Amino acid sequence: MEYLFIQRQGDKEQIIEFLLEFNCKSQNELVSIYNRNVEIGIVGAHAQAQRLVALHHAFKNTFGTSPIKVEDNIICLTGSVVLSEGSWIYQSTLNF
Repeated sequence: MEYLFIQRQGDKEQIIEFLLEFNCKSQNELVSIYNRNVEIGIVGAHAQAQRLVALHHAFKNTFGTSPIKVEDNIICLTGSVVLSEGSWIYQSTLNF
C-alpha cells in the first residue's frame, strides 16, 4: 500500500492541524487509527495522505518510531500493529 505524495499549497498547514489532533490521542487511539487505515488501505485521496503524514509524526513523537514509512514522497503502510510494553509491534510478530 503506497501513495506518491505530491505536495500542494496548504499541505503544511493541514498536516499541522491533523498533527495537533493526533497529539491529543492516547497510544491506544493512535494504534487504532493506524490499524483502521491499514484495513481501509490507501485509497489515493490527498487528504488521506496528509493525515498519514501527520499520523507518522504523531507515532514518532509518541513512540520514537512509526509503522508508516515516508521516504522520497512515498507513503507506505507496513501492516497492523498492537501495543506492547508502551510501544508498538507488528501484529504478525505475536506468538499464538
